Amino acid sequence: MAPLPEQFEPWLNRLEGFSNARVLSITPVDGGASNITCKVDLLGGSAPAVCLRMQRERGIFEPYDVVREGRVIRVLAATRVPVPRLIASEPGGTALGAPFIVLEWVDAPHMGIAASPSFSAFTRAVVEIHRVDWQSNGMGFLGVPESPRAGILRELDIIAKRMPAFGCEKHPLLVAALERLRATAPDSGRLALCQGDINIFNYLFLGEEVVAVVDWEQARISDPRSDIGQLVSLSHLKGAHFGPAEAQPFVQAYGVAAGRSVSGMAYFRARWLFELGVIYHGWLRFNDSQPWYEWDHLADLLERSIAELA
Repeated sequence: MAPLPEQFEPWLNRLEGFSNARVLSITPVDGGASNITCKVDLLGGSAPAVCLRMQRERGIFEPYDVVREGRVIRVLAATRVPVPRLIASEPGGTALGAPFIVLEWVDAPHMGIAASPSFSAFTRAVVEIHRVDWQSNGMGFLGVPESPRAGILRELDIIAKRMPAFGCEKHPLLVAALERLRATAPDSGRLALCQGDINIFNYLFLGEEVVAVVDWEQARISDPRSDIGQLVSLSHLKGAHFGPAEAQPFVQAYGVAAGRSVSGMAYFRARWLFELGVIYHGWLRFNDSQPWYEWDHLADLLERSIAELA
């Protein structure tokens, strides 16, 4: 639920550039299961609007930590990854009942509705995320696994811990998939900054260029193929042919943009189809609607992808 203007305005007035700002309205932004995002329209101040991002207490991607997300955005502002400017961070819950961050409001549509989004620009933006020198930029606060394989297993553990809350901890297909994924996690790979959710809705476009990448709550240091696997699995749910993972259009485009071929993607396709299976049950638990994809379709894809890992 969005806070009332009279709740947020006194806190905002303490910030440089917003001492005389009046909060006209606070409007929730539709979509997803991320931290609660609102557009705050202002009269006066240094901007006509700001983005208020409040920490969600319960949801599909818990535990949530919006202050951690703000730290990621602050670091990325000094890199080639386009992000909204972090204006302020509030770790306490006194003002609005939960921690929150305030960001620049980027008035641009996401890739799903933009007039002329470029697939190449989107791919280049993902590559730039994976090129960030997370060590030199002090991003160890995200937690650094001992190896790429350890990072993958950590991701699986996080997903597995959500399953009891979603009521799917005994689902035969999901249990079998988790067991197979743990047993076949690859030893090869590299560690990179991963966004953790490279959904097209998180890439804002003006013309053919990405002007902002948003939603960093699942950012982590892990194998970048995990990010790539998300796009591959989502494309199958949207109807893309289930062929060799390395032959999928995004994998091919990523390899060209990165200047290196991408291998071992069958595992990461399966890993993300497993997570989407868990998310399906979480969505039913925390929302009053069905997920956009059908369970039977996802289950068929997951069974086929897990069979590839035998």
